[in-house]
Amino acid sequence: MKRSLLMTILGLFWAIGLSAKAELPTDWTKANEAYQAKQYAEALRLYEGFIEDGYTSAALFYNMGNAYYRQDKIGLAILYYEKALKLSPRDAAVRTNLELAQSRQLDQIQALPTFFLDRWQQSLQSIFSSNTWSVLGLLLLWTGVGGLIFWLLAAERTQRKRGFIIGAILLVVSIIPFYLSAGRASFERNPGTAILLEAEYGLRTAPEEGSTVILPLHEGVKVAIIDRIGEWMKVQLQDGAQGWLPEEALGRI
Repeated sequence: MKRSLLMTILGLFWAIGLSAKAELPTDWTKANEAYQAKQYAEALRLYEGFIEDGYTSAALFYNMGNAYYRQDKIGLAILYYEKALKLSPRDAAVRTNLELAQSRQLDQIQALPTFFLDRWQQSLQSIFSSNTWSVLGLLLLWTGVGGLIFWLLAAERTQRKRGFIIGAILLVVSIIPFYLSAGRASFERNPGTAILLEAEYGLRTAPEEGSTVILPLHEGVKVAIIDRIGEWMKVQLQDGAQGWLPEEALGRI
């Protein structure tokens, strides 16, 4: 039974990966060849065309991040690495390149400590995508249902008792991945975070160009969007500082 369950899980992950690979755009190889030839502008033109056609993937955003990094466009590189990480939170290559790009960001802002329960939840959510959490939840749910069916149909009292205990536990535990899937899906749809793309821009006290500059910021800094007035965004830095930036200066993750 354990072996069968393991094969089912592996098969589902393989099918998900296979379907993702099957949907590659026609000019995918051509774009990657342009990147390999150091024709980064041409590669990015093709990559951006894929997005315009409605195609998105962690691999696409990762390649775009690499191309922008090679052009020393740190803000855009960080933006697309973040986009890739959002779709593939366990990808070590994406995380490594993101950290490398962030090390070149001029504003090394220390993040405020988060409440340990929030930190645990965010850490758990980031292990898998929302779809993967849903698959795990369904596997636990149906395995739990199978345990209850075994409880109803088993001939021996010991087997019925074991089936009931296992089924009940798995049904309760299945709530956790569904909860994490919902939280992860909310983050994937609207993370409420953005990257500053301007080479330098001042964080302002009010949503207008002539307002006082609180702090000069540089491309690549990550902000949380907490409010909006017209074309201005009220943002919060990782150290808790708040101010206003124009929407056109930001790239949404």
